[in-house]
Amino acid sequence: MVGHAGVALSAPVDVEYRPPRGRERLPFEVLDRAGILSRKSEDAFLLRQRSGFHQLVVCRRGRGVHHVDFERVDFQVGTVLRIHPGQVQRFVPEPRFEARMLVWPTSSHRVAPDAPTWYPGSDVATVWQVDAALRKRLLGWIDELEDAQSGFVVSANHRALLQSMLTTFLLRLEIELPSPAPRSTGLPAAYLAYRRVIEEHLYRRPSVAELASRIGYSTRTLDRSCQAVSGQTARQVLDARLVLEIRRLLTQTDRAAARIGAELGFDDPSNFSRFVRRHLDMTPSQVRRSL
Repeated sequence: MVGHAGVALSAPVDVEYRPPRGRERLPFEVLDRAGILSRKSEDAFLLRQRSGFHQLVVCRRGRGVHHVDFERVDFQVGTVLRIHPGQVQRFVPEPRFEARMLVWPTSSHRVAPDAPTWYPGSDVATVWQVDAALRKRLLGWIDELEDAQSGFVVSANHRALLQSMLTTFLLRLEIELPSPAPRSTGLPAAYLAYRRVIEEHLYRRPSVAELASRIGYSTRTLDRSCQAVSGQTARQVLDARLVLEIRRLLTQTDRAAARIGAELGFDDPSNFSRFVRRHLDMTPSQVRRSL
């Protein structure tokens, strides 16, 4: 499943989706958390990773901890965690807990019609605590996927079957475990357009006025819609998204802070440092060393 680039312990790692050899066309992979941890040293897994695929983790036994986008997730029996592509995670090997994991690439993902276009442009960890009956159903559905995976042969029909099974599983998941992320339905059109255009132009460090012009709304309208949804101004929404990306890049890559600032549209390293200090009360170097 995982391939590591830049394994040196001084640098966080990227994790990309790599099915086992001979199964490159699998639309998903079922794994046990213990099996994943056995593939690398504990030090390697303590590094932050930014995955390019979807993950679902269902705790079966024990207690433990996982980190997603700088938020601690405490696991116990029945904890279900959903990790989205682009989010930064960190495994915590001890204390150990047993969990089933399902991973699938973005090319296999079914996008819900009312899913927010900006997610995961948020530091909210998607986590639930389910009862014994639902945990049993979830694990049973994952077992069905694993059975289909074990019998996989490279053929268009078989891959289509597995893709259909994954889509069915994701539909079941949406029915049983509604996402805590806000749905597009019922949100102001101006807010939806604004969040979308932020994602499209984030690396240019746009102004609110520039984004408002691109989507045909006044800055006042954007302020009202953002206040109605989040209690923040349009500027605060934009800055919060930029701060999240800065934290991800500083902690997940070993690129120089000045380079990251330049990539995000800061014309001067000192301006970048001041922005980080103002919003996180830390220097870029301190953010990099933080959990």
